[in-house]
Amino acid sequence: MGSLVCTQCGKTFHFDVVPRRGAICFKCHVQSVNLGFTYGRDNFHGPTIKERERNILANAERNGVEPQYVGNK
Repeated sequence: MGSLVCTQCGKTFHFDVVPRRGAICFKCHVQSVNLGFTYGRDNFHGPTIKERERNILANAERNGVEPQYVGNK
């Protein structure tokens, strides 16, 4: 077991195995990781995909358009 001083925040952290990220504590490492959204932020905040589908179908029927699915459904 060893200990290092974080190069970003200056705190001492302990480890069992030398970290591959270098002398950066886990807290600073996690802050630097960019967690992106695969399907866009709107899919995680707001109406669900099924609710959006219902709205699209309702709007199409209201406007007299016959909606058809694209691809395999």
